[in-house]
Amino acid sequence: MSEKLLHIQLGVLAGVASLVTVGSFAYVFWNQPASLHVSRNGVPFFTPPVEHPDTGAPVSVDELVRHLNNSEAQ
Repeated sequence: MSEKLLHIQLGVLAGVASLVTVGSFAYVFWNQPASLHVSRNGVPFFTPPVEHPDTGAPVSVDELVRHLNNSEAQ
């Protein structure tokens, strides 16, 4: 095979791989599975942290939910 034909084949393969990658990301972005909306504890992703009442430090909501779930189980 000539070198030009090999470069064309490589370009086509790279183009197909790029299209599959972009298509996959677009699918996940527009048709998100339910597992991408909330965490295991039911907390929505991208929830901003809340202020700890005693220290004033930021605490993630997911950490608070885990703490409350553990204290209720005891």
